[in-house]
Amino acid sequence: MGTRQLNRLSAVFVAKTKTPGAHNDGNGLYLQCTPNADGAVSKSWVLRYKLNGGEHWMGLGSLSVYSLLEAREQARLCRQKIHQGIDPIQHRKDQRATAKAEQAKRMTFREAAAGYIADNQESWRSKVHLRQWNNSLRDYVYPVIGDLQVCSVEIGHVTKILRPIWMAKPPTAIKVRGRLEVVLNWAIANGNRTGDNPAAWETLQHIMPKQPEVEADHHAALPYSQLPEFFATLVKIEGLPARVLETLILTATRMGDVLGAKWSEIDLDQGTWIIPAHTRNGNGRTTKSGKEHRVPLASYLVNLIRAIPRSHPELVFPSAHSTVVDLLHRLLPNGMHATLHGFRSTFSDWAHDHDKSEKFSEQALGHSNGNKVKKAYQRSDALNQRRPLMEEWAQYCQSKSASA
Repeated sequence: MGTRQLNRLSAVFVAKTKTPGAHNDGNGLYLQCTPNADGAVSKSWVLRYKLNGGEHWMGLGSLSVYSLLEAREQARLCRQKIHQGIDPIQHRKDQRATAKAEQAKRMTFREAAAGYIADNQESWRSKVHLRQWNNSLRDYVYPVIGDLQVCSVEIGHVTKILRPIWMAKPPTAIKVRGRLEVVLNWAIANGNRTGDNPAAWETLQHIMPKQPEVEADHHAALPYSQLPEFFATLVKIEGLPARVLETLILTATRMGDVLGAKWSEIDLDQGTWIIPAHTRNGNGRTTKSGKEHRVPLASYLVNLIRAIPRSHPELVFPSAHSTVVDLLHRLLPNGMHATLHGFRSTFSDWAHDHDKSEKFSEQALGHSNGNKVKKAYQRSDALNQRRPLMEEWAQYCQSKSASA
């Protein structure tokens, strides 16, 4: 039968199907006619088939889109799949899901960053923080990967962004790395990329060189008189970044030490955390003294760490530096500036003004005391003598908390 004759027969079949209901064309193909609210009749193709003991109806599209011959061809292809044991409805769903996933992966890094910012900027207290985010991405990130598909970002792209500023602008480089990490984590969580995060410090620490140490005096600090109120707000916030910040404050250690803390370094029964010498921290640095540093843990902190789920085989706090920075900025009173490192100064000021032993407070900070001769005789780190000091510090921090 020629094409013209088939077309004429098709036209006759379609013309006859004006009444509501399903009109059979044969081999399970039907033209479904459904009345609309305005009195018109909507016509679409459906395929009736049986598979695995059940009856199924599969829509093939509107008559306005597919002719009878085209619908018959679709039905034939579906019957082939059924013969192979493949459910054509599920097959179509899988195809659409795959296409949607591929479309999601076409998102550029710039679009992913915009998505992360849109999802999180409402929780950022300061507009300055939003401006800093946008400016750092504009100046350092977008020229390299702004228009690159977010699924294609690799370690080589990240190091290309960081190397020019890593030694020249350490604080800026640290923030940029953290922002890269959280944007890529957002993309992973939203299905826009798969695999490991190339901006994670866990990997980059083996690539990027050690940065120069920055003195604590250069870091803005929260006055210790405002710390109890700040801490009372902090303890009410859920999530790992809040626990990281609590630990940072109560141990008076560096941020890299906390983010690099391993379960194997902590003895909760003894209430002691041992930071190994030459351990690289989250900023690419080593311990300032180059020696092992033992930290007595206050009872509150022991309970806090016990409650943390072991979601990582080694790290106690598998969190991003930038998420903790973001949390700090949200909690600070309007107009106040303080840094994570500045909490060491907060502790030092509190200890000095409350007549605490300078020797013990300096040892708590991991600082060496005295000249070379004194250092030679100061073999002990006075761990047990420092325990009451850190316990009293923890109690002071909690003095306005409901759980104090």
